[in-house]
Amino acid sequence: MLPDLGGHLYTCIDKINGASMFYANPSIKFARIAYRGMWAALGVEFNFPVSHNWMTVSPIDFATSREPDGGASIWVGNIDRPYGMQWRVQLTLRPGRACLEQKAMLYNRSDTRHRFYWWTNAGVQVWDDSRILYPMEFTAAHGFADIDTWPVNSAGVDQSIVGNHKYGPVSRFSYGSREPYMAVYHPRTDSGVVHYSSPLDLPAKKIWSWGSDEDGLDWRTALSDNNSAYVEIQAGLFRDQETYGFLDPQEIRSFTEYWIPIRKLGGVSRANAEAVVNLNRHSQGAETVTIEAALNVTRELPNAVVSVLNGTQQVASTRASLSPRETFRKTFGSLPANATYTIQIKDQAGKVLLRHTEGKYDFVSHDKVQIGRQPSHEYPAEAIRGADDFLAVGTDQESNGELIVALKTYQQGLARLPNSIALNQAAGRLEVILNQNDLATQHLSKALAWVSSDHETAYYLGLALAAQGDVQGARTQWEFAQQSRSYHAPAMMMLAGLDAKEGNRLPALRMIQEVVSNRPELVRAGGMEVALLRALQRNVEAAKRLAFWKQQDPTNSFLRYEGIRLGQSDPGLVTHLAADPERILEIAADYMRFGLYEDALDALSRQYPSGAEVIGEPGVLHPDSYPLIGYYRGFCRYALGKDGSADFAAASSMPTSYVFPNQPESFAVLHRAMEVNPEDATAHFLLGSLYLAGGMSGQALQEWQTARRIKPALPTLHRNLGYTMLKSGESPEWATEIFREGTKYDADNVDLYLGLEEAMEKAGRPVSERARALHSFPELQTAPAVLVFRLVRLLADAGEFDEAEKQLASRFFPREEGGANVREIYVALKLKQAKAGAAKGQCPSALDIVRHLGEPVASLSFTSKGLDPFISSPASKQAMEEIRAVCH
Repeated sequence: MLPDLGGHLYTCIDKINGASMFYANPSIKFARIAYRGMWAALGVEFNFPVSHNWMTVSPIDFATSREPDGGASIWVGNIDRPYGMQWRVQLTLRPGRACLEQKAMLYNRSDTRHRFYWWTNAGVQVWDDSRILYPMEFTAAHGFADIDTWPVNSAGVDQSIVGNHKYGPVSRFSYGSREPYMAVYHPRTDSGVVHYSSPLDLPAKKIWSWGSDEDGLDWRTALSDNNSAYVEIQAGLFRDQETYGFLDPQEIRSFTEYWIPIRKLGGVSRANAEAVVNLNRHSQGAETVTIEAALNVTRELPNAVVSVLNGTQQVASTRASLSPRETFRKTFGSLPANATYTIQIKDQAGKVLLRHTEGKYDFVSHDKVQIGRQPSHEYPAEAIRGADDFLAVGTDQESNGELIVALKTYQQGLARLPNSIALNQAAGRLEVILNQNDLATQHLSKALAWVSSDHETAYYLGLALAAQGDVQGARTQWEFAQQSRSYHAPAMMMLAGLDAKEGNRLPALRMIQEVVSNRPELVRAGGMEVALLRALQRNVEAAKRLAFWKQQDPTNSFLRYEGIRLGQSDPGLVTHLAADPERILEIAADYMRFGLYEDALDALSRQYPSGAEVIGEPGVLHPDSYPLIGYYRGFCRYALGKDGSADFAAASSMPTSYVFPNQPESFAVLHRAMEVNPEDATAHFLLGSLYLAGGMSGQALQEWQTARRIKPALPTLHRNLGYTMLKSGESPEWATEIFREGTKYDADNVDLYLGLEEAMEKAGRPVSERARALHSFPELQTAPAVLVFRLVRLLADAGEFDEAEKQLASRFFPREEGGANVREIYVALKLKQAKAGAAKGQCPSALDIVRHLGEPVASLSFTSKGLDPFISSPASKQAMEEIRAVCH
C-alpha cells in the first residue's frame, strides 16, 4: 500500500503461486495524465470524485487496524480541497480467506451538494496471450457514442485477447450485462485475477488497454522501464466515465468489492466472493458429453458437495473438502449431449455457494440492442428553450464541473422566465456553492415564497443568510429544513453550530447526538460530538465516543487530534499534519464552526516537525510558513478577545506559492485581516483567488490589482490577472501589458509567456512578434513541451522552418495523454515547409521533404520510430496531395 502515492494498492501477492494480482510496476514514472499533471501506472487506483483525482500520486490519510475476527486492514482516504468531500477505502485480509476485501465509503461532509463518480481502476500485468474475461456480449464507447459486439467486435477483432490490441487503445464499457464479476486470465502462468461486486453496489465495468501499436508501445516506454504491458479492469457506479451524479450534504454511498486470485482454471465461467468456476463441455461420443469443472474457493469448505444438474434434477455429484490451497477439478462423464447442465457448489450445511448454468448469463436481449453509432441528445437552441430545457442544460453542465457556465445558463433562463421556480432554485443553490450569497438570497427567497414547503430551498437559503450575517434568518430556515429526512442531518448540524457559537454547548451537543443516533456513519458530526463532550468537561464520555468514532474512520485527523486534546499520545499525527498545512486548517475550521476557537488556536499554534520524516508534496510550505495558518490564527485570537495583529503581520510576509484558499471560512478570515491592515497584499491576493473560484472575476481582478499596487512581485499574481482578463473579455492589450510586466517578477513561470502570446494574438500582433515573446523564455532549452510546441508552430507560420526544427533538437519530450505528440508537431512542420517551398516554385526540395519524411534524423531522436501514424493521418495525406498537385 502506498499512502504517499495517492493510496495506490501497489501489490497483493497470492501466497499459493507467488504471483501479484496487480501491476507491480518495478519503476514509478510520472506522466502527464491526471488533473494536476502527475500520474503513475501501478496497482489499484481509487477515483473519486473525478477520474485520476487531484491527489492520485500525493500523500493522503492512512491507518491500520485489527478486525474482531483476527483480520488486518489498511485504510486510505482523503478530503478533497475543491469540494470538501471524503473518500475512504478499507482493504482487509481475513484469516482463512483467499481474497482481498475492499470497502469504500464516499462521504459529502461539506455543506452543499457536489458532483461525483467512483471508479476502481486496477492495473493487471498482461502478455499477448492474456485473456480479458468479461461476461458481456456488447460494449459501449465513451459518452455512449456507439455500441459494439464482444468479444469479437464489428471489425472482426477478438478484443478479449490482449495481443489483438494492435489498432490503438481499447477503452470499452460493459453494456447490457448485470453479471457481477470480471477477470483477466494468463495462459502463460495459468493464473489470473477476478473482481467481484454485487450489481447493487458497482454495476458498471470497463476495460482499458493502451494497445500495442506504435503509440501504445511508446506509452509503455513512458510509464515503465521494462516495457511491461498492463490492462486496467475498472468498476464504477455509473454507466460510463462521462456520467456523474450528485452527493447532497451529509450523504454517503458505501459498497464492497472483492479481489480473488485464481490459478489452474483455464478460464472463468462464473465467480462470486465464495468461489470461481470454469465449466467446459467435451464430446464423449455421438450422444454423450463430459462436463469438466475446475474450481477455486476462497475459504476452507469441508465436506462440500459439487453437483451437476439438468434443470432441477441432479444427475451427478461428488463430495469433497475444498480448500483455497488447491484447485479442485472434476470431470462428470456419460451425460446426454442434448441437455444444458448446471454446476452447483454447496457447503456441508447445504447452503448453495455458487451456481452456474452453461451459457446462461444475465444479459439484455439482442432485440433491444442497436449496434453502431447511438443517437445523441441535442438540447433545443437557446432561443426556443423552455424552463425545463435551461434546467437540463445547466444540470448537465454542473455534472461536468462547469459551474460558472451552468450558472450563466440558469441566469439566461431566468432572464426570459423570471418566475420559474425550478430555475430560481437551481440558480440559488449554485450561487450558494459559489459563495455568491447576495444573488442566492434573492433567487431562493423568490422560489420559497412560491413553494414554501421546499426543504432543500430553505436549507440553502439558510446557508446564504448565515454567510451574510443574518443568523436569526438562517436559524428559521434550518429549523424548517430539518423536518426533511434528506436535510435533517445537515440542517441540525448547522443549528448546533449556531447554538455552540452562542455559548449554548449543551443544546448543541444534544442536537449532534440526535443526528448521530440516527446516522451513526456521519463521522464529521461524530467528531464534533467528542469535541463538545470534552468542552463540557465530560472527558470520560468523550474518550468512549472517540473510540467508537475511530473505529468508523481511523484515518480521520480531527478525531486523532481530539485524542491529543484528551491526553492521548499520537506522535505520528503532528508529523502527518506538518506535511500538508491544509490538514491543520481543516481541523481548525471544524472547531471554528462551533465556536471552539481555543481548540482551533491550539491546532494553529503548535510546533510542527520538519525534516525527512515529514512526507509531503514537493514545494508544499511548512505550517510555520503557510500564510493561511497565520491568518486563521490571528482570526481566532480576535474571536477570543485577544490581539491577532502580530499573526496577521507575520502571515502577510509569508510566501504564497502553492497556497490555494478553499475553506468557506477563509472569506471572513481574510476580510478581518484587511480590516486590520488594508495594505496587506497577501490577503488581497488570496481573497482574489477565492473570488475567482466562485466565478466572481470582477471582485478577483479588483483584489489582485490592489495586491499588484502594493506588492507586484507576488508569484503567479500577473499570471492570474492576465488570464482572468482574457477570459472575462477585458482588453487584450491590457492583458498583454500585465503578462509582460509579470515576466519581470516571475521570469520562470511558463504560463506568463503562453498567456502573453495568447493576448498578443487576440490583439492582432504579427506571428513573428508572438514567436519572439515565447523565445524570450529563459532557459529555453529546458522549457516545457507546451511552450516549445507552440513556438515551433509560430516559427513555422512565420516561415522560419530551420529555427523551428532547431527547437526540437536534442530534447526529451514527455508523453501527455490528450496532448500533442512531438512526432505530430514535426510532421506538420516539415509538410508546412514543403508546402511553402512548393508555393515558391521550389518543387525539388519540397518533394524531397515528402519522400524522406519518415526517415530518422540524427539530431531528432524521436524520429527513430513512431512517425508512420502521423505521416498517414488524413491531414498529412491531404497536405502531400496538395504539394504533389502543385509540383506535378
